[in-house]
Amino acid sequence: MATRKKKTQTPDQLIAEIKVWAATNHCEDDALVVALLADLESGQDLDAWASLDSLEILPAVEYKAGDKQLRLTNLISIARNILVFVPVALTWVAVSKATTAFEQYTAANPTAVVNFLEFWQNGYGILSKDWTIGHIALLDGLIIGLVIALSLTVSVLELRHKKSMRTTVAVLEKDRLTLALKIFKYLHAHKTATPAVVNAGIAGSVRNLLATSKEMAKASKELAKDLKKSTQGK
Repeated sequence: MATRKKKTQTPDQLIAEIKVWAATNHCEDDALVVALLADLESGQDLDAWASLDSLEILPAVEYKAGDKQLRLTNLISIARNILVFVPVALTWVAVSKATTAFEQYTAANPTAVVNFLEFWQNGYGILSKDWTIGHIALLDGLIIGLVIALSLTVSVLELRHKKSMRTTVAVLEKDRLTLALKIFKYLHAHKTATPAVVNAGIAGSVRNLLATSKEMAKASKELAKDLKKSTQGK
């Protein structure tokens, strides 16, 4: 049975993949990435790179796709936080306007029997309708409703941002790990023959020999059984 040969990645292919990954993740100017690409293109100091952890060579990925959405969420939050105080401020301004107008009314009509709340509601031609208690109460209610709507909007946008961030970061990290593995496999052949590397190679060879020996012993036993059966049958 013919064994399938694994395709070895060429330096040009690896360089192209690193450049695409760096451009996608906005780290073309990263010092380690630039130095690695230069040495891969020249074929120099690859043994030094092989001694490093491939994941340490590639910078950590950052989630930038949701920056615009996050800025929008922050702006809405600021607007909501400001609007929270608008009803209070509007009400106190209305009270001030109504008090001043009421003083003018009582000075002009000293015998009139009108309480402040009644005057604030009716105006009596002195207080503008825009500052009457009913109109101010309506404005306060609308503003409070808007604050509630903005609060719900902020909550929804924050949940969407977190969900999108988790999904996108997982994909980016997977791409980083895949590329780091390809770099490791390519540089592994350029490792300097240190005792640790030699011992690892020997250990791997021993494991392969033991596995082969077990397979051969198993095959020998099966062959012996077959021969015994054939001789008994004659």
